Amino acid sequence: MKKEMLRKAFGIAMASVMAISMVGCGGGGSSSSAAPASEPKSSAAPEASSAPEEPSSAASEASSAVESAVSAASEAGAEASDITIGVSWCAIESQMWAEYQNTIKAECESLGVTYTESVAENDVQKQNQQIEDFISQGVDAIIIAPADGEAVVSAIQECNEANIPVIMANRAAGEGCEVYATISSDNKAMVKREIEYIVSITPEGTKYRCLELVGSLTDVNAIARQEGFEETIAEYPDMFELVSTVPTEWKGDQALAGVQNTFSADDTVNFIFSPSDALLPSIISGLQQLDKYAKVGEDGHITLVTFDGAADAVDAIREGYVDVVSVQDATNQAKLCVQAAVDAAAGKEAQDYTDAGFEVSSQNIESEYADFTGY
Repeated sequence: MKKEMLRKAFGIAMASVMAISMVGCGGGGSSSSAAPASEPKSSAAPEASSAPEEPSSAASEASSAVESAVSAASEAGAEASDITIGVSWCAIESQMWAEYQNTIKAECESLGVTYTESVAENDVQKQNQQIEDFISQGVDAIIIAPADGEAVVSAIQECNEANIPVIMANRAAGEGCEVYATISSDNKAMVKREIEYIVSITPEGTKYRCLELVGSLTDVNAIARQEGFEETIAEYPDMFELVSTVPTEWKGDQALAGVQNTFSADDTVNFIFSPSDALLPSIISGLQQLDKYAKVGEDGHITLVTFDGAADAVDAIREGYVDVVSVQDATNQAKLCVQAAVDAAAGKEAQDYTDAGFEVSSQNIESEYADFTGY
């Protein structure tokens, strides 16, 4: 009963906010009003915000409507213990996603929030059906880690119609739906920094012949990491040459085949970019089979650049085989997803968050990250 009252209060408040926004944007004036605090955000990937504008009267009225929603939700008994969050996982096939899952479970438990989950095993149709099941169950908010941000748009639209707020975990949704918050990483900038780290430590005259592994071609994160890599090496044409680009669909067997086939065709490759630590065991296996797994500084070392911050990568850096990993903070992202879901379910403001990440390398792991073990 409390959940139904909460959803009604939430829906009424959102209708009021939308009506006020329409009044504020109407007429012949040239200025537009600021978006109300709890209005659903566009599903496009979050951008850096500019300096805040002076609030218009419409925005102030919208803010009052949101405050009324929070008050109504409180009267309906909208405490954390009354909230159920459904979490739709694309898959739990890497250390990063396992950390995400464990943290969300623990955070829900600490807040007294009821947690329910589904795992789609990267099947987009299955994931959409699981999201629809959450709607039927009457959950108060849904966190989605999508297999494909475009493919879940129709399911998110159904969430919008049911007034169930959606939080995107680590990957943005496609256009055409409304989400309340997107918690993600600055993938492109993070890859750029780790390539520039390699540039900074590389002796003049060195030539890298590169194998680039790519995740899923429909994954916004994979695309951003690919763009970050290719755009950055293009700035240093005398140092980097892209020999081969191999899509992997995030699958280890395809990464292994990519390593084997690339070196079979061109034995002079001396640099591998991996878009995820989940592929690292397969890459290492391939190099070991080819007798090319040498430590940093040793003859025959293949420069290895990877992404995520999993324990496998951090261990390999400590052991001297991997050069650098760009780390996304899966633990903090997961906590922020839960907080955003709780806030949105209670009619409060939910904000996007972009994780800037940090780099752990063979040069700074002992001096700056001695206690960092990855996840």
